[in-house]
Amino acid sequence: MPNGMHSHRFMGRTTFNDGHVHGYSGMTSLNPNIPGHMHYITGETTFEDGHIHRYSLQTGPSIPVYGGHIHYYQAATSFNDGHVHYLYGYTSIYNQ
Repeated sequence: MPNGMHSHRFMGRTTFNDGHVHGYSGMTSLNPNIPGHMHYITGETTFEDGHIHRYSLQTGPSIPVYGGHIHYYQAATSFNDGHVHYLYGYTSIYNQ
């Protein structure tokens, strides 16, 4: 399905700030498979050091890779417990 709706998995660890890191994972929004498309990502980090952080972002445009495409993402988390963290990485491959 060349123009079918699809999503990507994502996961990682935030930057080390205020003496700790948080994990995060989830699925992107569903979007049509057209050149240059982007996805939305929202979620919450794991509970560490007595708190969580929220994040919301739009990925970069699709990047062709062997067998499909991926997306780069980066964002700052919400300000909680006196600090923020940063998350960045690439989504899983969508096999076209």
